[in-house]
Amino acid sequence: MLVVWSTTFIVLGWMRHDRFSTYGFDLGIYDQATWLLSQFEGQLITVRGLNVFGHHVSPVLYLFAPFYWLGAGPQFLLIAQVLAQGSGAVAIYLLARDRLESRWLGVGLAAVLLLNPTYQFLAWEFFHPETLAIGPLLFAYWAARARRWGWFWAAAALAISCKEDIALALVVIGVLIALRGDRRIGAMAAFLASAWYLLATRVVIPGFNYGIPPFYEGYFGEFGDSAGAVARSVTGRPGRTFRALTRNDRLDYFLAMVGPFGLLPLFALPSFAVALPMLAINALSTFPYTRDIKYHYSALVVAGAAVATVEAISWMGQGDRARRTLVGLVMVTALASSVAWGPSPIGREFRGPIWPLKEPPGQEARERAVAMIPPGAATSAFYNLVPHLAHRRLIYEFPTPFVAGLWGVRGERLPDPGIVRWLVVDRGQMGAQDQSVLDGLLVQEFATRFSRDGILVAERVAR
Repeated sequence: MLVVWSTTFIVLGWMRHDRFSTYGFDLGIYDQATWLLSQFEGQLITVRGLNVFGHHVSPVLYLFAPFYWLGAGPQFLLIAQVLAQGSGAVAIYLLARDRLESRWLGVGLAAVLLLNPTYQFLAWEFFHPETLAIGPLLFAYWAARARRWGWFWAAAALAISCKEDIALALVVIGVLIALRGDRRIGAMAAFLASAWYLLATRVVIPGFNYGIPPFYEGYFGEFGDSAGAVARSVTGRPGRTFRALTRNDRLDYFLAMVGPFGLLPLFALPSFAVALPMLAINALSTFPYTRDIKYHYSALVVAGAAVATVEAISWMGQGDRARRTLVGLVMVTALASSVAWGPSPIGREFRGPIWPLKEPPGQEARERAVAMIPPGAATSAFYNLVPHLAHRRLIYEFPTPFVAGLWGVRGERLPDPGIVRWLVVDRGQMGAQDQSVLDGLLVQEFATRFSRDGILVAERVAR
C-alpha cells in the first residue's frame, strides 16, 4: 500500500514540476533556501525577501543540504516529503495495532490516512516543512503511548526541527503524557516545546528580520496584528470569536477536516487537541488559504485527527466486532471523501487542472528559456519558472525587485533592481500591471533574446 501510494505521488509530483506547474511560492523558496545553506552563499531567500531563519525556523533543511552538493533539487525535496508522509501511515499503523490489538485494523487505519484528500493534496503541493513533520510527529505520539521514551525524544526533536508551529502540537502531546500518568516527562516535553516556540517566534525570527515579528502574525485582521493582540482580542471578546468560528466557511472547513475520518475525532477530544492550536489559527485567520484542504496549513490538523480517530475507536469499540465495524465505517468515509475531493487517480480532482497530465502548450519554449539563463546570473522570473532557476544567490519572482511584490514582511529593504541581469517571463499569463512593468523595462533597460509561445527572455543592456 505504501509503495503504491508513494510511487503514485512521486511520479505525479515529478511530472508536475517538469511541466512547469510548480511555483516560486513556496517550492522556489525552500529550494533556494536549501541551496543557499548547502553552498554557504548567505541566507537571504531572494524569492521571498527573508532570511532562511527569518522566514521560518526550519533547521531540518540542514539535513538536506549535503544532498544538494550532489546535485539534488526540487525533486529530491518531493521524494523526501512523500516518504515522510508514508512514514506517518506507519506510525498510525503502530498506534492502531497497539491500541486496537490488531495488525489488520492497523493496516485499515493506515489506509484511512493515505486516502485522506488533504493528505494527498499535501503531496500535490510539493514541499513544506510542516508536512515533512507529520511522520516524526505521529511517531512521537505513538512512542509516548507505547512509553518508548528514547524513540519519543528522537521523533519529537526531528518534528520540531521542521518548523516552529510543530511546537504547538508537541505542547499538547506533553500535556497528554502528563495527564496519562508520566507527569515528569510530559511536563518536560511541554516546557521544552513552549520554550522552543517562544525562542523561535520572539527571538530568532525577529532577530533575522531587523526586529520585525513573524510575517504571518498579520493574518488575523479583525483580531490584531501581533500574537499578543490576537490573544487578548480572542479571549477578551468571546462573542466576536464565536461568530468568527461559526461562519459558514469555517464550519465547512471543520467538516472537511473531520468528515473523512467519519467524525470520530470528535469522540476523542483530548487526543484531537493535538490539532486544535492549528485548527484555531486556521479558523481565525483572514487568509483564506488556511481553510482550504489543499494546503499545508492543514497538515497538523490531519495529524491530530488521525490519532484521535484511533483513540476514539479504542474507546468506543468494546470488543473485536465493534472495533472492526468502526474501522470498516471509517474506511468507507475515507474512500468516499478520497473519491469526492481527492487528487489521486481515483479522485474527481485528478483530471481537472490539478495535474498537467498532458504536456502544456509552450513546454519546449519554457525549457529553452530556462536553459538560456547563465548559471549564477541574477534573474527575475515568472512564478512558474522560479523553481527551475532557484539555485543561485539572486533569483526574484517577477515583478520583484522592480515593484514591491511579495517581499519581506512589510516590503522593507527592497533591493536595487539594477542588479538583475535577466528576465524570464510568461507573457500569456501576466496581469495588466506586470505587463506594464515589463513593457517599460523592454523599452529602457532590457533587450529581447528569445520570444516564443508567450515565453520571453530578455537581457539587460542598460541601467
